[in-house]
Amino acid sequence: MIKVIIVEDEEFICNGMILTTPWENFQCQVVGKAANGLEGMNLIKKIKPDIVITDVRMPKMDGINMIENLKNVVDTQYIIISGYDDFKYAQQAIKLGVKDYLLKPIDDEEFYRTLENLSEYIKGRRREKEAKKHICPKANSKSQFCNGNSFDEAYDGRVKYVSEAIDYIKNNYFQNINIKDLAENLYISESYLSRLFKEHTGYTLVEYITNYRMNKATELLKDHTIKIYEVAELVGYNDARYFSVLFKKHMGVSPMEFKYNFV
Repeated sequence: MIKVIIVEDEEFICNGMILTTPWENFQCQVVGKAANGLEGMNLIKKIKPDIVITDVRMPKMDGINMIENLKNVVDTQYIIISGYDDFKYAQQAIKLGVKDYLLKPIDDEEFYRTLENLSEYIKGRRREKEAKKHICPKANSKSQFCNGNSFDEAYDGRVKYVSEAIDYIKNNYFQNINIKDLAENLYISESYLSRLFKEHTGYTLVEYITNYRMNKATELLKDHTIKIYEVAELVGYNDARYFSVLFKKHMGVSPMEFKYNFV
């Protein structure tokens, strides 16, 4: 997975981007968010994401200063989103090697193209690094692939468990899913699955399931003929009130407000 962090001081925009973007299409996973540049800088240093999507004007530290402070500290690719069509900001972004500068309101197709291009770029760099790790120098100064393998089989096995767990969630999110069922389905222990999932996605299983359900809920709420309790049931919640509480926690607005004011 390609790790993504979003740095945005407007909570609704941040949560909306997290829940409505089809991250899995680009093999991306949002592993953290921050409300200002200072908080973002500390989080980026800790998590070392592959991609950072950041606003420009934010409290405590703006996006440009944040990127400047992280230069040569982390190997991260940056996308700037801004409500200001200011050449000065764009010029500074180019000097800092920012991959794209998108204006609000963000055009979905343009954003998805940027994500696709950037994810392909990152995967290409990973393949190069992986190949180099398996090249070992010989006495005659020539090189060969060590053990004849370019991939760590044990690592691939762990990733396979995580991938299968995600597929299970996508196919069963509307049912009562728990860690015990997932682990039994994969024939591994609950503790091992929990550790692997957190390690490779940055989310606990419960967090991932909830985020996936909220993402599906935002899609369903675009249909004004579907009632709130029906949306709750369709994404795996029998208690509509509990669903509404979770939705507001993730989106910053209630399902009803989202349905009639933001769609």
